[in-house]
Amino acid sequence: MSLSNPVTRVVGACLRDARERRMILPEQGAEALGIDLPSLIALEEGHRRVSPAALDALTDLYRCTGTDALRQLLAQRLDRADVVRDQEPGHARRFGACADSASLTRWQSTVLLPGPLQTPHYALSVGEAPVTRPGAPRDVTGSVVYLVDERVIQRGSDSARLMAEQLDHLLRLLDSGTDIRIVPGTRPVPQPAGHLVELHLPGGPVWVRPGPDRVDYCGTSGFASAITASFAATDEASSRAALERAANAHRALADGTTL
Repeated sequence: MSLSNPVTRVVGACLRDARERRMILPEQGAEALGIDLPSLIALEEGHRRVSPAALDALTDLYRCTGTDALRQLLAQRLDRADVVRDQEPGHARRFGACADSASLTRWQSTVLLPGPLQTPHYALSVGEAPVTRPGAPRDVTGSVVYLVDERVIQRGSDSARLMAEQLDHLLRLLDSGTDIRIVPGTRPVPQPAGHLVELHLPGGPVWVRPGPDRVDYCGTSGFASAITASFAATDEASSRAALERAANAHRALADGTTL
């Protein structure tokens, strides 16, 4: 397997996430494998392939679930579309571990609001459940930018009042420093409908398509330029204005008034 295969980075990120949530030092992981510390760090960063024996030893030490799913990922090769699919139970948790390991995340959504921006009521209305991972929470220091198609906030969810509350939540997140960009709906969307996430992992970038029943990891992608173009098409001021317009419109609809 070539180290350009994204699963080496994905599995490494999952192992690092499990180790840190169990508050186990990397030196303990290296000792369990009989390797030096730089070799373990290279394994966690995806610069070194994880052998089946090393995977068993580390998942046993970290008391983490999903060993079989990680083993299946390691056995996969990129298909003709340069994609490896994770559709085993726990795929959302593994994606979350990768997101926590990224130094930069660019999340572009064209249908629903990104999961990290959803309130519990919104998530329930669109059939998405928040993902929790056991153990101590990790200190996530990477930067994240969310690019949301304007038609997503205009379309709303089950009710106008619910969407108004969700958009008020987004405005509060914006005030607290979350980088949310609303891409004008008049601009042609250069990707298929859904979510596309670009993760800058220690071993290199990985492009991800998370879905309700699977997560696709891509080794190479032309989507990077599309995300960059969307980012360049908006700014904080125009994004705030779009959120405020949509929130007011949903609120007026919920109240039975006209703007």
